[in-house]
Amino acid sequence: MVERQVQLLFQRGKTGGVEPTGRDSMLLLVPLALILLTAAPTLAASIRVEPPTPERPSAVMVEGPLLRKDGDQFATKTALLGSAIVSFNSDSGSSVGGVRIGEVISRKRFSTVVPDGRRCASACALAWLAGVERFIGANAGIRFHGDGEASTGNAIVGAYLTKMGLPSEAIYYITHSAPDHLQWLNISDAAEHGVRITLLSSMAKETMVSIPTRYGNVSVTRDFSECCSGYISYRNQQIEIISAEPVHPSLEGIFKVREGDLLVISSPSAEIGAPATYYVLLVDQDTMTQVASSKFQVLDGTFKGIQRDDDVYFDLGFEDKKKKTAIYRNGTIEVALRSAEPKGTLPKNECATVLNMIATCVRLAKCNEEGILGRFRANQTYFRKLEEMPVFTTRKFYEACTDICTAKSYRVRPARTVLCGY
Repeated sequence: MVERQVQLLFQRGKTGGVEPTGRDSMLLLVPLALILLTAAPTLAASIRVEPPTPERPSAVMVEGPLLRKDGDQFATKTALLGSAIVSFNSDSGSSVGGVRIGEVISRKRFSTVVPDGRRCASACALAWLAGVERFIGANAGIRFHGDGEASTGNAIVGAYLTKMGLPSEAIYYITHSAPDHLQWLNISDAAEHGVRITLLSSMAKETMVSIPTRYGNVSVTRDFSECCSGYISYRNQQIEIISAEPVHPSLEGIFKVREGDLLVISSPSAEIGAPATYYVLLVDQDTMTQVASSKFQVLDGTFKGIQRDDDVYFDLGFEDKKKKTAIYRNGTIEVALRSAEPKGTLPKNECATVLNMIATCVRLAKCNEEGILGRFRANQTYFRKLEEMPVFTTRKFYEACTDICTAKSYRVRPARTVLCGY
């Protein structure tokens, strides 16, 4: 009965008869998590995998306190998964267990979610942070706690968070609450400190995101009279959002500058498969102003913002194998492209992910096009993002995979040279 409900949910989630892939699949998987997590939580950690279907990637359900050994259990159960979304419902556990699970999630580029009404605290929150996309449902709870002052525990967690790519502000925010105090994650606080989250909502015509600023709340609502539209609202102003899929906006960052509060919100594009649309909004006492043009766009999934005094510097990844940046200064944003070094290399985090993926080619049963394409079908969106970066091409990846599969032998250095450029 449950499986039938799941299939119906995914069938309703299709847009224009196109099967969802990549980010589309991750967004559509949330109703699955809500159904499968209706049972009461178990006394010990339970990790189970729901196999993929032609309409969605694999789903990994994690419930109950996380133990040290659960990292190994998680790695074993997800070893053969090419893509997945990991759903959490856990109040406590071992930080070591959370870190180990998070390392697997990061390496395999899984997404993470805490569904509506569920909680994810302490070790669970550390694992959730590793998601390439982090989702949180309405009324869901995320909590962190640190060891107060400097300690071995905080050093280990800090090193892990650094490896996850979180900025120093986020690491301090997560690790320096008192050990007997659990810090609830607030969407505005999280974005201000560099933690990106996407808020999911299943409530008709309810506010999807309410973002506190120094001047009042900015809200993002979904219009349920149509499939894929919504509004960003502040006082009597509205900016319409038009998307090719249900509107699930992400708060990328909040920066307090001299002119007001600078909010960066992303939302799925109006065209299927196109990069997300970014809204860079300057909010003051009276108005909300869009200060960025359509050039403020991320093609490879990279987005980072760093504030220095009243300037904000943005890393927008790569475009046409050129480095893309932007700077906010005095109420305006300028976007720039610069050529990569003559002997450019794939960024190290992306290189590690690609090498972990191609290492699985040695185990493929079929070394022909059908076998290889079937193995990496769910990764096509990620490959397209990598194509914007130096060195990597999908053609090189498939050629290297064919050679590895045929020889039944994998060597790191030759693969790294071909795919990463060093």
